[in-house]
Order: sequence, then structure tokens, then C-alpha cells
Amino acid sequence: MECRWTIGVILLVWIACGHACTYPNRCVANNGKCIKPAVVCIDQLRYSCGPTEVCCERGGAQMEDLPLDPMDYAQNGEFPWTIALFSRGSFFGGGSLIASGVVLTAAHLLLSKTSDEIVVRAGEWDMASVDEPQRHQERRVVRVARHEDFQYKTGANDIALLYLDSPFELKDDIQSICLPLQGASIDQTHCLVSGWGKRFFNDSQVSSIQKKVELPIVNRGDCQNMLRKTRLGARFQLASSLMCAGGEKDKDVCNGDGGSALVCSPDVIFARFQQVGIVAWGVGCGRPNVPSTYTNVSMFREWIDRNLKSNSVELLRNCIPIHPRI
Repeated sequence: MECRWTIGVILLVWIACGHACTYPNRCVANNGKCIKPAVVCIDQLRYSCGPTEVCCERGGAQMEDLPLDPMDYAQNGEFPWTIALFSRGSFFGGGSLIASGVVLTAAHLLLSKTSDEIVVRAGEWDMASVDEPQRHQERRVVRVARHEDFQYKTGANDIALLYLDSPFELKDDIQSICLPLQGASIDQTHCLVSGWGKRFFNDSQVSSIQKKVELPIVNRGDCQNMLRKTRLGARFQLASSLMCAGGEKDKDVCNGDGGSALVCSPDVIFARFQQVGIVAWGVGCGRPNVPSTYTNVSMFREWIDRNLKSNSVELLRNCIPIHPRI
């Protein structure tokens, strides 16, 4: 009897919540264009969706109202190391969680900011929503460590660490990203960035929903030659600490993505990632044959480790290769 009662409750919940849809949400075709289905139960029932429809939340999550293809948005919790940075309540850039109490980001974002005004948010996905499946966590910054040789004009050594007032509670949607060893080469041809930056350079605001973009890694020599054909001019010299990715039309990072992680997967089978770059700067956004630049993380692993040690933070885990069991 108890078993039948349990099954009955499950069926009742499915019937009550499965097809109910309330205003301002609405029923749309279940064709993958809604990335945030609404969960509404029977006490809120207004009308029901058909068998081939889904109740889709409004307010930035309904794909036909958004500027990007559904494949250009991250799923909730897909990149659990992705950090959103806020100053006095306003979003200003990205970062990555490299330890439960430490965030890696770009130094250029922090020039006019003090530690006491920065709030770090993990587990965020849709910044326009207050009702997400997993609630985000926020921490305040107690110390900012910018690289001592950072040069704003060239973007050289554009790296910084944010030390938090307390560690994040790690769970499925909040995890740290591993970093490469000092001097490690990048063997992958395509990598990913996730963040909330603008879609196009002239957009009036950043994206409310976390985006993702896959980018080709560009050889440094080729990148410098491409950038010399822009307003930077024929004498432009790419700083030795920078690497490049992108250069494809309408596929790029943009304003608001600064500080976010460029990550690569060293093995497809296990879908693991390591952070190889930090979004630094670019000439416009999404221009063909104009890659964007990234701080090469492998050049700064020893700097990161020294900084963590001086702040009594446990050293980071390495990206250890995983071999399939036979």
C-alpha cells in the first residue's frame, strides 16, 4: 500500500506540475528554443500546454526574444567555475574560481576599484532572474593581488587574484577550474569562454544569461600580423604574455567578458577542462580575421602558486591526465 501511495503522489505531482502554465510565462513549441522551462504547480494553474509544447519562462529566458541561437547560451551549471564580478551593485566583468576562496581575473578590471567594493558571485546563470533552480552564492573581497608588472597600455601581465572573506560552498554548480603547469603548451585547436559580455560591440547592455562561445586558438605570429592590419598599425608588438583566439565573424568575446576564463578540454571522453587564458582585450568584437587577446595562464602558474603560498592558501591541484579504465 505504501509503495502504491508513493507512486500515486509522483503521478499527482507530474499531472499537477507537468502542463500547468501561468502568465506571464507562455506555452511554446517544444523545439529546443526555450532554455528555461517554467515549473508551475496546480495552485497556480491558468491554462495548460499541449502535448508538444512547453511552458517557457519570460524575462530573458525565452529564446525567440533573445539575440543568440540557443546553442550560444550555457546551460545552468555547465561551467561551474565561472564567476561574475560586481562593484557597488553593478556587473563589471568575469573571473574563474581556482580555489574555494580565490578568484582568478584580469588586472585591468581592477584599476579603479578597491577590495571593499567588489562582490564575487558564483553559481550565477540568469542575472535577470531571482528564481533559479540553484541559488547563487556571494562573497566579499578582502584582498586584491595584481601582478606587479601589469602594463595597461600593452596588456602585458594582465592577471590578478581576488581573496575572499570566506570560501564558497562547493557543489555541482560551483567548482574550481584546474590550471596548467608553468610553461605548458596548448595542444587544443578550439577552446571555450563563458560569461555575460555583450553580443556585439554596439549593444547597449551585457547579456543577462550566461553565454558560451567556442573559439579557434590563433598562432601568436599570425595574431600579431592580423592585429597590425587594424588601427593598431604596422609596428604593433603583441606582448609576450598574451595569446590569441577567435578571428571568426560574430563569434567572439566582447565588453563585459574581461577577466573570464578561456578553457580547453584536454580529453574529450571525460569532458574535463583546464584554464589556459584570461580574457584581456580586443579590437572591436566579432570582426573577421581580428582575434582577441588573452593572458597566457601557463606563464603565470609559478606567480599564482607563490601568491597563494604567501597568503596561506593551499596550493592548487594540477590538471592530471585521466586514462580510461579497461
